[in-house]
Amino acid sequence: MVIENGRVLWIGDASDTPFASQTIDLGGATVLPALTDAHIHLFAIANSRLQIAIGADVAPSIAACLRRLMDAQSALAPEQWIEASDFDENKVDERRFPTLEELDEATGNRPTLIRRFCGHVAIANSAALRFLGFGPNSSAPQGGEIHRDDRGNLNGILSEAAAEVAFAAVPAPSRHVLVDSLRRVLHDCAKEGIAAAVDAAMGFTAPFDDESCIWQELRSGFGDLPIRLGFMLKLNIDQALAKGFQPSVDPHWQVMTLKYFADGIVGGRTAAVSEPFLDADTLGTFVIDPAELEGEIVKAHCNGWQVAVHATGDRAISAVIRAFEKANEVVRWPDSRHRIEHFFCPPPDSMARMRDLNAAIVMQPSFLTQMNRSIVSGFGKRAEHYYPARSVLDAGVLYAGSSDAPTGRFSPWHGIEDFVGRGGRETGRPIGLGEALSIRQALHCYTIGGAAVMKHESWRGSLLPGMAADIIVVGEDPFEAAAADLRRMKVLMTIVDGQVVHDIR
Repeated sequence: MVIENGRVLWIGDASDTPFASQTIDLGGATVLPALTDAHIHLFAIANSRLQIAIGADVAPSIAACLRRLMDAQSALAPEQWIEASDFDENKVDERRFPTLEELDEATGNRPTLIRRFCGHVAIANSAALRFLGFGPNSSAPQGGEIHRDDRGNLNGILSEAAAEVAFAAVPAPSRHVLVDSLRRVLHDCAKEGIAAAVDAAMGFTAPFDDESCIWQELRSGFGDLPIRLGFMLKLNIDQALAKGFQPSVDPHWQVMTLKYFADGIVGGRTAAVSEPFLDADTLGTFVIDPAELEGEIVKAHCNGWQVAVHATGDRAISAVIRAFEKANEVVRWPDSRHRIEHFFCPPPDSMARMRDLNAAIVMQPSFLTQMNRSIVSGFGKRAEHYYPARSVLDAGVLYAGSSDAPTGRFSPWHGIEDFVGRGGRETGRPIGLGEALSIRQALHCYTIGGAAVMKHESWRGSLLPGMAADIIVVGEDPFEAAAADLRRMKVLMTIVDGQVVHDIR
């Protein structure tokens, strides 16, 4: 292969190779198109790396979590909150959240906030609740919930919009610390073979203007970044227009997508479903009224924005598809490529309708491992048809893989393996083997599929003459590897736009 000016110039037999000023001999390693993570929370990852980690790998019990919170206090300034991340009640020994009383005993009067790994739920101590103004008679913000125990008392758990209020209230780390953490996250993406990533909601982890300033400082302070970036803005269309944003398809810094949330999450049993969860007598909730959401989507569509909507339950997915159809009735735009993120519980007629809309489904296959226990306990046998993959491709729907890290596994190779094994390797409990993909199909979702949802497929995502030289070199041929070995794939080199951004050969 010969590369010139950031593009693949030629591919062919070694004996016919044109002259090149520099030669890289890969010694028999495998060359692939570089990967795209179509839905990842880069800012949230950078932020969480500055917090106390209480994932089950370091804190397998409630007691261990609380000890880590207690031990961390000695290093904090008096005004600092205790912030912890990556908690998953499904993976600690007790299979529950810490109680408010346990949290207060461990943290005292220092405001404390724990971020559930999904980013949609917060656990606060009493000092934090007082700071937020959440008391016995408080009503939750629209689209959120302030949870209470059986006696009606606050239990410290905040979800959706109420959690967002809490996250926004925590004093942020200094700007230079966040910028440096974010820069390291981008380099870690390159090490995994990711050449492009879409940050899935600017304004979700921190107030929008604050987060936007961090990104702009990173862009201006470090020159060429190691990967291509796309951004979803967590703004409605009026807010986007007021801030002067216009959709733009850019090869390195793309802003063309507005992000909306239709419902909650499966793990929190707030996904808007039509049949109750097996372990919770609820049909979930809409974060925004479907009629209001439809109006927002139509207006964004008419202003030329791609729309990405978080929708997990079948009721929410149906409402979003109806809104996409309504938007196309108002203004015909065949290449809008509107997106549904997650698409956990597909309605029966959804695939054909998504195909007809040329809309995209963006999945996070590592959820099949990360949330395995929760999926099975919530849906039972119904889960065999949920979180679809093969049926999406069979229907001809545009489909991309992603991580949704820090909720899902950061490495795309975990996702590729879970596309193939459906979460069975680590848990021993595969979900929906009829939806499994081949290795080639799984890689396609992270190459051509990822490029296509960013409207880049005409110039990157495959290695043909004229395409962008976004290339990875891996230590073994994934098509010859056992499915269970895919997550251990070693990326030896990553090239973006013809420039080496990672090399451990």
